[in-house]
Amino acid sequence: MTLYKLIILSIAPSLFIALYIYFRDKFEKEPLHLLLKTFVWGILISSIVVPIEYFLMAYGSISASSRLSFIVFEAFIVAGLTEEYFKRLVVLRVAFDSPHFNQPFDGIVYCVFSAVGFAAIENVGYVYQAFQASPDAAVSVLVLRGVMAVPAHAMFGIVMGYYLGFAKFAPESRSYRYFKASLVIPMLLHGFYDFVLMLNVYGALVIVGVYEILLFAHCLRLIRKSQEISKLYF
Repeated sequence: MTLYKLIILSIAPSLFIALYIYFRDKFEKEPLHLLLKTFVWGILISSIVVPIEYFLMAYGSISASSRLSFIVFEAFIVAGLTEEYFKRLVVLRVAFDSPHFNQPFDGIVYCVFSAVGFAAIENVGYVYQAFQASPDAAVSVLVLRGVMAVPAHAMFGIVMGYYLGFAKFAPESRSYRYFKASLVIPMLLHGFYDFVLMLNVYGALVIVGVYEILLFAHCLRLIRKSQEISKLYF
């Protein structure tokens, strides 16, 4: 398979998930230009995230007292905190104050678009890197990340958007609590996902697979709950 086809296929899971979330928005579809802007900024923000992650990795390799502490730092801080912070920042800068962000479910929509934009360019990078070894290696990476990593980013985005949507519309006494949760909870979910994979223990992929199934079920509940609340805004 050619590199061009692999790159197109590596973006496809992100586009599929974006369309799925777009059509789950039952009450008032978001404007396409704002969704596209959020998606593109999700891609572009990687140019900031990657250097920060390299810096943090270098710091962690020097300061970590053990392999386990380094893995915890890499999973929860380098990947979890850094990536979720900047994916949320995209939504805060691009869409949060828009008049189109007018119901709690919109938080899920925009956060997923930011997340899958980031996941798309990350996927391209990994597939391209694997292609340097062999086309077969690139296909393996494409399939594995397409069914695990990209959906994981999307689900972290659903959780983030659920809380960010409530942060915008909840009473002031509860808004800040939701706002904090919109970063802390996705960070922890992301960190655990990476932590298990980085441990590289026997059965890690099975553990992560079960984790993603449970997280998917939880995300469906969050979507339904957010939609129920969003009904009240129409």
